[in-house]
Amino acid sequence: MAINVYMVRHGETYFNMFARLQGWSDTPLTEKGEEDAAKVGRELAPLQIDYLFSSDLKRAVDTARILIKNHPKSTITEPTQSKLFREVFYGSFEGHSNEEGAIWASHLAGDRMRRLSQVIDKYGMPKLHDLLHEADPAHLAEDSQQLNQRCDQAMEFLRQLPDNSNVVVAAHGSIIRYIACRYGERDDYEGPDNGAIMKLSLSPEQVKVDFYNQKTLEI
Repeated sequence: MAINVYMVRHGETYFNMFARLQGWSDTPLTEKGEEDAAKVGRELAPLQIDYLFSSDLKRAVDTARILIKNHPKSTITEPTQSKLFREVFYGSFEGHSNEEGAIWASHLAGDRMRRLSQVIDKYGMPKLHDLLHEADPAHLAEDSQQLNQRCDQAMEFLRQLPDNSNVVVAAHGSIIRYIACRYGERDDYEGPDNGAIMKLSLSPEQVKVDFYNQKTLEI
C-alpha cells in the first residue's frame, strides 16, 4: 500500500525570469506562469485528486488554485496551505542573483562557480545549503540539517493520509529537488522546470521517486 504524491513546481514568476533567488520572498506568476499552472491542471485530468496541498507562499497557492480550476473532474476548490512545503530559505541572499549566491558559496569551498547547479553537481545539495548558510552574513539561510528535518516532517505529514490517496502538492523548485536528492536513488537531479511534476510513492518504510521533472502525467 502506498500514498501517491504528485509534487508540482509553481508556474514561472518574475524572479524566475530574472534568475534571482526567491526563497521565502514572492513575486507574481507571469502570464506564462499562469499557463504553466493551467496546463498541469489539464495534464492531471486522468487523476482523481483526493487531497490538494500547497506551500503557504503566494506563487504556490496561486498555482494550486489555477491548477485545480483547470482540472475537469475535481471537486476541491482550495488548497490546504502548509509551511512544510515552502521553498528553501536563502536568508540574506533572498532576491539576489543566482550567480551571486553561487560565487559566495563556491568561494567558501575554494572554487569560483557562477551557477548554483554547478555547486550542486560538484558538492551535492546538502553541501550547497551548508555553504550558503555559512556565507550568509545573518546565518539565516536554511542549512542541510534544517532542510532534512523539514523534509522528514513533510513526508510524515503526508503519511498520515489514507492508503492509496492521490495527493497533489504545489511547491517550489529547490525543495522539490532537495526531496528528490534526499530520498531518491540519485544525487544529481536537475532543477525541475516550472509546472513540472515529481511523483513520489510513500509507504511506511520508504519514499520512492517514481518520476521526476515530467510535463506529462505517467501513471
